[in-house]
Amino acid sequence: MPLGVDGLARTIDRRAFIDESILDIEWDRVFQPSWQLLGFSGEVREPGDYVVRMLGRDEVVVIRGEDGDVHALHNSCTHRGTRLCRASLGNTAHLRCSYHGWTFANDGRLIGVPARRSGYPPAFDRARYGLPRARVVCRRGFLFATWDPQAPDLEEYLGDIAWYLDALLDCGAGTWEVCGPPQRVRTRGNWKIPTDNFAGDGYHMRTTHHIALDQGIYGDTLADGTRGRAGTDLIAVNIATPHGHAVRAAYALPRGSRLDDRDLTAPRFPGYPPRRWTDLARAQSPEQVRFTSHCEVAHGVIFPNTAFLSVAHDRAIGHDDDPLTRYLVIRAHLPLSARETECLYWTLVPTAMDPAWQRRSYRFQARTQSAGGILFEMDDFENFARIDAALARSTPGRSSPVDLSLGAGLGTPVPGFPGPGHAETATLSEHNQRAFYHRWSTLMGELP
Repeated sequence: MPLGVDGLARTIDRRAFIDESILDIEWDRVFQPSWQLLGFSGEVREPGDYVVRMLGRDEVVVIRGEDGDVHALHNSCTHRGTRLCRASLGNTAHLRCSYHGWTFANDGRLIGVPARRSGYPPAFDRARYGLPRARVVCRRGFLFATWDPQAPDLEEYLGDIAWYLDALLDCGAGTWEVCGPPQRVRTRGNWKIPTDNFAGDGYHMRTTHHIALDQGIYGDTLADGTRGRAGTDLIAVNIATPHGHAVRAAYALPRGSRLDDRDLTAPRFPGYPPRRWTDLARAQSPEQVRFTSHCEVAHGVIFPNTAFLSVAHDRAIGHDDDPLTRYLVIRAHLPLSARETECLYWTLVPTAMDPAWQRRSYRFQARTQSAGGILFEMDDFENFARIDAALARSTPGRSSPVDLSLGAGLGTPVPGFPGPGHAETATLSEHNQRAFYHRWSTLMGELP
């Protein structure tokens, strides 16, 4: 598979987006050794609370045990393989197989076997038949898991992206809670397509979302994102990391300004109540304030398939008297096949904000960047489906690779940028996508 120019992935074979044999390799080489987002600790607050999620190709029961720890248990009986838990969420003290009645504690231990004394040999050892458990780490309420016992610790795996996640969370005063169960939607197209879109694609705004922009969702932002609200410019910074994680942040500054022209003695946090800006600045380190101040939108990817978006939206999607309000949405892009993806959306709100602000933040997210939103998603999903249809049917098109050379060598490095990773200023660039696919190709190795 042709990948890489000058050590970077600037082209990628189109088979990567339609071929089931490629996905089979991805399960083992990309998903198996990676940490993946399962959800949030707030979804399983009490002992016995559970949700059913996917970890790679395997379904797991994410459950809080009686010991208070969160476990990710393979949702398959160790006797004959029956699916144990059929409900998507609930509360239970144990998991009982509907076929032969084997029963497991909510930490995965096998605790009940019908006819164990009369029907099994004396050497039968229940301890050998506990449910396989993935490694689970709770980081600031985010539940990450991996099947790989040799995978690095989560902090090492996250690397530079952890700094940016902490900056976005600390900007809301640190503590966040999830709003209900995740929204879910299925879309045509390979899982990498929506993922690389969130890694840092500002290029599609001019064409794909021109109607939303014309309606004033970003104030008087031009379709290419070069102009912000009245009298301002949007300056985009793309940050790529060696682990394949990426962030794109856009700053609203007075027209003609540079990033280092911001007045950080009076930091601004668009979308949060101005009366709280001083408190929010105190909750952050000086370096974090240099990243978050004047930032209207930040989105990115935690490799391989987790995406995040923090954005301040205009009242055009709310009521006439609604102030500019920020929301934070976290997404997981789960492969159902090489050509179909399930997207899960979690909306997070900072507990430091009042309930009315929290409700408005959730409402803004639900109306725009959600499974049922009236803007953005329907545009993107239509394009994802068109990509899939064209790649799957086109014999001549399969011979030409997907191009990822936009902005290559044209971005301007940001001297003294407060966060880690390779940061460069470029409104239109596939800098972050190249980092994502470079990591992907490194893990995939040689392909048939």
